[in-house]
Order: sequence, then structure tokens, then C-alpha cells
Amino acid sequence: MADTQIERDSLRDLDGVRVVVESPGGALDKDQLQRVVESKLRAAGIKVQNQGDFPVGDPFLRLRVTATAESNGIAGYNVELEFLQIVFLRRNPALTFNSAQTWKAKGQLGLAPAARLAARVQQELSAQVDQFIEAYRASNPK
Repeated sequence: MADTQIERDSLRDLDGVRVVVESPGGALDKDQLQRVVESKLRAAGIKVQNQGDFPVGDPFLRLRVTATAESNGIAGYNVELEFLQIVFLRRNPALTFNSAQTWKAKGQLGLAPAARLAARVQQELSAQVDQFIEAYRASNPK
């Protein structure tokens, strides 16, 4: 299950996060999706790091969007938002993983009319970013 307490704890005391959008392809605009995520984070008071910034732990939100080809006017889509950062094994701190997923939104598979695919994906993405913001706030009360 996504968004557990231990996952929320991994969001505590962040200096900010970068946003990485994997190429969605098709009619979906990578830059637009990135702007949606970053603007929602900024509006929630979460510092958005630039691609050249490397805060402690190199934390970043990764967005993966996949979509099927249109068939009879319908397309399938999958939206996944996850948080990754550098982690160490407690039993062997010398062993470092470059990045590991420490939080994940409840993802969504769906079907949409091809003409509404981008809007559906953005709607689902917005809901998943809201999940991240809620988890972040729960671990970082003001």
C-alpha cells in the first residue's frame, strides 16, 4: 500500500525536491506536466530545486506517465508519482544506493477518450501531487 507512515517519515526535514518527468510520449507534453507538478509544490510552500541543485540526499519526485495508442477513439493511461532519495543500509552504512523509492502515491490506470487524454492525465497527476503534499505536511508540521 502506498503512503504509509514510514514512507511519510522519509519526507521529514527536506531542503526541497527536484521534479523529474520521464518522457511520456504521444500527445502528452513533458514540460507541461513538469510545470503542473512544480507549480502545485510551490503553491503548497515546498521548495522546488533546479536540475543542477543537489540538496542532502538528492531527493526528487519522479513522474512516469504511459499511454497506449488510440483505439476506437479511446486511449489507456497510467500515472505514477514516486519520491526517491539516496539511502544507506543500517546494517552496512558504507553501502549506498544512488536512489531508492521511499514514498509513492496511489497510482491510477484508466481509459479516456483520446481527445481528453491530456486533461485526464493532468487531473490524475494533480490528485497524486496532492497526496504528496499531504504526506509532506504530515511529516513537516509548521
